[in-house]
Amino acid sequence: MGNWEQLKDNAFWYEAGTYDVAVIGAGHAGCEAAFACAHLGLSTLLLTLHLDQLANLPCNPSIGGTAKGQLVREIDALGGIMGEMADLSAIQTRMLNRSKGPAVFSPRAQMDRAAYSRKMKARIEKEENISLIQGEAVELFWEEQDGKKILNGIRTRSGACYHVKAAVV
Repeated sequence: MGNWEQLKDNAFWYEAGTYDVAVIGAGHAGCEAAFACAHLGLSTLLLTLHLDQLANLPCNPSIGGTAKGQLVREIDALGGIMGEMADLSAIQTRMLNRSKGPAVFSPRAQMDRAAYSRKMKARIEKEENISLIQGEAVELFWEEQDGKKILNGIRTRSGACYHVKAAVV
């Protein structure tokens, strides 16, 4: 943790922009957080290590089921995009728990991992209030106001410094 004043002694940095919020990480949660912030009218920085792996499905390329399916429906009800991207990227769908009765029926879809990531990236890039940047956040900057620490920026490994009012990590 540092502050902007400390940067003056370091030649390896530059001011790269000002945003209302920075979202660090572009997995499912990061993409949803950035999308929600953008829809609230906030200028949003979305930082990711790899521009070609947004919302990557590394372990289980399925969306749905009893627990995850409930979560996806709740995200969808709140205006999220995970369900929309799943609909566009599904290669196989099944209804789970058919032998147990209708109370526990649960749809699940297998995703084309590459297509899901591409479609998520394209959707994020369409949003006016989201700037998708490749980088690794390495430092948060704070300032003291009325005895409280207030976030006011982040620095990436490449030296880019962004003024931000809030961060989602």
